Amino acid sequence: MRSKFKWIFTLLLAFTMQFSFAQEKTVTGIVSDELGPAIGATVTVKGTKNVVATDFDGKYSIKAKSGDVLEVSYLGMKQTITVGAANSYNVTLKSVELKEVVVVGYGTTTKEAFVGTATSVQTKNVEAKSVSNVSQALKGEVAGVNVITTSGQPGSAATIRIRGFGSVNGNRNPLYVVDGVPLQGSINSINPADIQSLTVLKDAAATAVYGSRGSNGVIVIATKNGKGNRSSVEVDLRTSVNVSLLPRYSVIESPEEYIGLTWESLYNRGVATNNADPVAFANTTLFSAGGISPGYNMWNAADGAALIDPATRSVRPGITRKYSPEDWEDYGFQTSYRQESNVRFSGSNDKTSYFSSFGFLNDEGYIINSDYKRYSARLNVNHKPTDWMKAGVNIGYAGSQTNDNGQSSDSGSIFWFVDNIPSIYPLFARDVNGNKIADPYFGGYQYDYGDGTSGSRAFGGLTNAIADAHYDRSRNRRNEFNGNFNFDINITKKLTFEARYGAQLYDNEYNNRNNPFYGSAAQQFGSLFQQKTSLLTQNFLKLLRYKNSFGDHNVELFGAHESNSYKQRISYASKQKAVLYDTFDLDQYIIVSSPPGSYTNTSSLESYFGQFNYNYAGKYYFTASARRDGSSRFKNEKWGSFGSIGASWVVSKESFMDKIESINYLKLKTSYGLLGDQEGVGLWPGYDTFDVGNLNDDYSISIRDNGNANLTWEKSRIFQVGVESTLFDFLDVNVDYYVKNTFDLIFQRRTAPSTGVAIVTVNDGELRNQGIEFDINAHILKGKSADDFTLDFAINGEFLKNKITQMPIDPATGLPKVLDTSNAPFAWAEGKSVYDFYMPEWAGVDPSTGVGMWYMNYNDINANGTFDTGDVIIRSLTDYLAANPSANVGQTVTTTYADATQKFIGKSAIPKVRGAFRLNASYKNFDLNTQFTYSLGGYAYDSAYAGLMGNGAAGQNNWHTDVRDRWQQPGDITNVPRLSAAADANVNARSTRFLTKADYFGLNNVQLGYTLPSKYSEKLKLSKLNVFVSGDNLLFFSKRDGFNTSTSESGSSDTYRYSPLSTFSMGLRVEF
Repeated sequence: MRSKFKWIFTLLLAFTMQFSFAQEKTVTGIVSDELGPAIGATVTVKGTKNVVATDFDGKYSIKAKSGDVLEVSYLGMKQTITVGAANSYNVTLKSVELKEVVVVGYGTTTKEAFVGTATSVQTKNVEAKSVSNVSQALKGEVAGVNVITTSGQPGSAATIRIRGFGSVNGNRNPLYVVDGVPLQGSINSINPADIQSLTVLKDAAATAVYGSRGSNGVIVIATKNGKGNRSSVEVDLRTSVNVSLLPRYSVIESPEEYIGLTWESLYNRGVATNNADPVAFANTTLFSAGGISPGYNMWNAADGAALIDPATRSVRPGITRKYSPEDWEDYGFQTSYRQESNVRFSGSNDKTSYFSSFGFLNDEGYIINSDYKRYSARLNVNHKPTDWMKAGVNIGYAGSQTNDNGQSSDSGSIFWFVDNIPSIYPLFARDVNGNKIADPYFGGYQYDYGDGTSGSRAFGGLTNAIADAHYDRSRNRRNEFNGNFNFDINITKKLTFEARYGAQLYDNEYNNRNNPFYGSAAQQFGSLFQQKTSLLTQNFLKLLRYKNSFGDHNVELFGAHESNSYKQRISYASKQKAVLYDTFDLDQYIIVSSPPGSYTNTSSLESYFGQFNYNYAGKYYFTASARRDGSSRFKNEKWGSFGSIGASWVVSKESFMDKIESINYLKLKTSYGLLGDQEGVGLWPGYDTFDVGNLNDDYSISIRDNGNANLTWEKSRIFQVGVESTLFDFLDVNVDYYVKNTFDLIFQRRTAPSTGVAIVTVNDGELRNQGIEFDINAHILKGKSADDFTLDFAINGEFLKNKITQMPIDPATGLPKVLDTSNAPFAWAEGKSVYDFYMPEWAGVDPSTGVGMWYMNYNDINANGTFDTGDVIIRSLTDYLAANPSANVGQTVTTTYADATQKFIGKSAIPKVRGAFRLNASYKNFDLNTQFTYSLGGYAYDSAYAGLMGNGAAGQNNWHTDVRDRWQQPGDITNVPRLSAAADANVNARSTRFLTKADYFGLNNVQLGYTLPSKYSEKLKLSKLNVFVSGDNLLFFSKRDGFNTSTSESGSSDTYRYSPLSTFSMGLRVEF
């Protein structure tokens, strides 16, 4: 009996031990997707709070028991595993794109379920770029999104255009939405390191729910939260060098070459004015009041005759200098540094999640006293106190300071001086012996302002932009908050009430201080202009959402009310005659130079809207949106109705597709909608506004603007069809075709003098944008394991056409206006784009005289094919033909620019195709990411080059090295006219001479990274460790060095433009 009991006891003990071991064991494995290890994927024991995240190698380790179900989730993908006897389970997640969660208007969805076009930007691509705000990081990331870096000033925001040009005169900017709240502050207030997801909404189905603010596209930003994360600390450190690496215009750098060219221009002037002895005229004028001030004669030669050999038109051999003038670029530009650091804390449990961050950025520009400094912080907390309620708060702060000296669009521009000042002029003032002059106020040497010992400088007289950048200050200080408070209440399992209050608040102080000793304010002994701007915007959303499923039928419906208010207050003051000149305190200046003032701008928008979403069996999707907006900006037509419908069909889920192995995924989609825009009309366009002043201590009232009580929204009808597909298990191809017809355009209409009103803003005219966008992603080499070599290639682009389909009414005729040339060098006319060039056509150089020529059209009255007496010169071809449709138009050439015919020349600034491509690779723990941008077709006007090919007075401007190809003697065949010291007028006036192909190719970003294997990082008590080096704006190729067509919406150049920074970085990312 005892023996039997012992056997039963032993058996029971063994069973208990086995059961105990079955209760809990360590399960390990690797989670990966089609691209490699899934870093940060969550592995959860279903029904428990037991959750872990995968490391940098995709590895996980979790306690579980046999029979438990492990739920693996990553970027919207989910897969389950039932734990059995084995202790290791590897998981390969598929359908990366299709189940990816996309943040869209007032909610989230998946890429597969979304009917419209919403492109998610990978955050790793944003993180790879050394940028101060997300607008700059968007460059090249999304098809149909043109990101224009109009300034290299650190902290400046890029100009963004989505799907062409949304208006002629009105607003073209997209709407930014941050965490569900429309952003009306600065995009700089959002630290890119805090961004969780970035989505660009483009078509009507995607944007119509935003009504009057969505017609130009929507950029949806979601900041990071701690949901689904274990407690962690992340630290990012990046240090960079900023340089001026992209090519600049090639100019005459040798003083000897410049003075030789100047002598030649004076000689030709003598010839042109029939001077009896052109050589003597050039010799005596070279250093004189009619030429270059004698004080700038830097050579040991008494005059032009002693300096220049008339036979060679160059400096005589053996001539020496008194001094060598400085290279202005060496003093205006600098190698500068960029430092960025971010620390983030995050974590969650089943009730609460949190995310907090602190960031610092110090970004110096490559011109002196040009920088941007920012301190940022964010706190995002979400809590679920009960099963039926959850609440959250997300608050961000950014404090910044911007110095933007030397960037004005006048003689205060360093770029204008560097590229245009003749190489004979020194940076520092010189005495009669050529020695630098000591500065009694600031120390060092006095800068040359062109009004000192050397006499009057023909270029930029009384100014020195580099000196001003040192001694003066243009500075913005800004404190900005943005945040929202939200809560969701589950009324039932299918019905939810959502509320969100969002606000943005900033205070900005701008100071422009000019020193009391030199420059523009020396006579006033210094000046200070100060402007303070505060802004408060508030957005309150109340939304009721219903979700339900009936078998294969799935329905989502919501209705909402949203109110938005905008209040901006601006105050300003200006004083002069400094007591202390290195302060921004107005009390340190004793004279009020202009009366101080202040004013307040306000506006509000009230909205009611709803959306209906339906799908059947996950194959057929339908959506409809409607919105009613009321705006304070309009008077009689305050309310507008907008909406959209859309549908999609996931063809690949049909049974007849099962045998087509080459097509993994195929979706067809279409949408149509009506949207509006109010941003381009100002705040009070429907009302007459007045300025109130003081006249002899009594009220003085004058008209500021004439309102139009019937003015209303610009509206756009948008149609789209598209296809999304995955082919052959490695190729993703997405193509969209769209047509956007914008009507009730904003135009300025000149009225009859009898009305007493000169100009009024009206709704009139129509504009069409249509195009094809493509996005192709090829996983060329996938690799069978995480250590294998992978290679991906992705390319996106857009083919865009733009056309004015109806011009506004001309009150003088009651008919559509024939031509509008107010946006030269472009003109607007029916059938033309907003960027079609209208200008005289260059005809080359007369070989016998070297004088420039242009084409001239005329009405050949006597039909003899020759311009002669009685024929009529046509100066604007389109206008003339509209008034004289039966004119017999002939063509000849003229040397008088005023007689040249302006006309459409058949060229546009809009490229044929524009986009970007990526080539990414990885091997073991190394990864390489590159991005290139491109644009093909289209033309741009190179006005900066035109300025360097001028023919002004002696010493007035530098020349481009292309002037070496100038006409010099009869019989020369060239396209560059003679130099004649302003004797030949308008040689560089607007014409096709300076119209240049706008093609470009650039290396926008490259990053090489290395991730420390987990077996080593774990020994260092780290979750992950990544080091990298990167570069931004490294190469740019265009038709002409210095001509960067990517920095302007129309591709045109600007001599005052701050070319984009080139940045070399190295950094470290650590997670604890």
